[in-house]
Amino acid sequence: MYLLFILTAIFIAWIWVDYYRLIDIYESEKLKYFIIIFFLGAASVFVVFGLNLYLLDSTQFEMNGEFLQDFIYCVFRIGMLEEFAKLTPFFLACLFFKKELNEPIDYVSYICIGALGFSAAENVLYFSNYGAHIISGRSILSTVGHMMFAAFTAYGIILYKYKRNKYGIFIILFYFFVGSLSHGIYDFWLMHPAVQPIGYIITVLFFLESISLFATILNNALNNSTFFSYKFVVNTDQVTKRLIFYYVIVFGIQFSMLLYDRGLERTISSIGFNTFLTAFIVGTCSFRFSRFKLIKGRWFPLKLQLPIYYRKVNLYSNKYNSYRLGVRGERYNEVYLNNYYEEYLWLNPLSRKGTYLKTSKKAFIERKIFLNRDETYYITKLYLDSSETRYEYILLKPKLVGKRFTQKKYPIVAVLQVKEFVDFENPKLNMNDFKFLEWAYPRNYENLEKA
Repeated sequence: MYLLFILTAIFIAWIWVDYYRLIDIYESEKLKYFIIIFFLGAASVFVVFGLNLYLLDSTQFEMNGEFLQDFIYCVFRIGMLEEFAKLTPFFLACLFFKKELNEPIDYVSYICIGALGFSAAENVLYFSNYGAHIISGRSILSTVGHMMFAAFTAYGIILYKYKRNKYGIFIILFYFFVGSLSHGIYDFWLMHPAVQPIGYIITVLFFLESISLFATILNNALNNSTFFSYKFVVNTDQVTKRLIFYYVIVFGIQFSMLLYDRGLERTISSIGFNTFLTAFIVGTCSFRFSRFKLIKGRWFPLKLQLPIYYRKVNLYSNKYNSYRLGVRGERYNEVYLNNYYEEYLWLNPLSRKGTYLKTSKKAFIERKIFLNRDETYYITKLYLDSSETRYEYILLKPKLVGKRFTQKKYPIVAVLQVKEFVDFENPKLNMNDFKFLEWAYPRNYENLEKA
């Protein structure tokens, strides 16, 4: 069983190693470096053991049930110590393959993969001590938690290297403390006996709010990449489906272990609220961590907010509204339309009757712009005849609600008329400032007859 726990812990870590490979869209890292950092991260648990054994245990500063002392213990003795230990693989990476750290997302991925190694080693110990029933919970809460807390230090380094600030190198120390504090808060509400069972609920809420911070850190790292290009986008559907698929396997592994250990009746009876809560958190993370608004040079502010929302949305036009529960982030998978970015295409009317386009027309998407609330539009040159000497500029806007694709899975877009001398740098512009012409869909230009 111990070997199975080791393999399970490694597989859980692999989920997120693969995740970083999927979102690193501009200049992907070599897997061998990630593997090295992962195992160095696993070895970093001995930094914690060593410092405790030879230095901190002699202070006799322990948790004693008192609120303040337990909180200080969790922040400094657990949080700060473990965050420091998780940085040791990154320090070694800076010494031996510093050239690989050439864009902001690299700092996040290398530090977080070191944290994954630490988490995997810790998970093996917990699985061995407490059994298979904690696998699914630790696979998302503890594993992702270790990454999120470590990412704060990575963000401090990114701000220091890529964004001018008046605090200099102290910004790194500040975010290291934020990561340590977050780690301590997370552990305190789980470990302090006087606050249970409400402490577990607070921990889950704190974890959910930390998801938004982590997603913003990742987004800002991608936005400020040295190799940024609008030609590349994160494939939202691929990332979401991959994460959910991996976690289905994790749940299957846990169920099989419990089935072997407890039998079918006891295993089924053990499925309760915590199982469904874990599944909800997995789903939330899978959607939120796949949704990015990629805008060159943009620094989105870090906000403590739940990753889910319940608000009014427009359906088709301003005349129809509905309230909807959803996950924050750019929900439209830009990969479907971005395939045509800076490419020639056939723009086809969705309806054949009374349309502006009348028939398929050659077009070229020149530029991506972001207007009110960072809504994405594509400035497109529409050719008016076969000679290609006459053309006009239109805007294409992806359809975000309702039926968004044709039967053949082409993305549906709104065709908008552009007024003369419009200032696309004006962030207050929105869809109402342009005349809606019709719905259309693009098709590949090369080797394709007109539809």
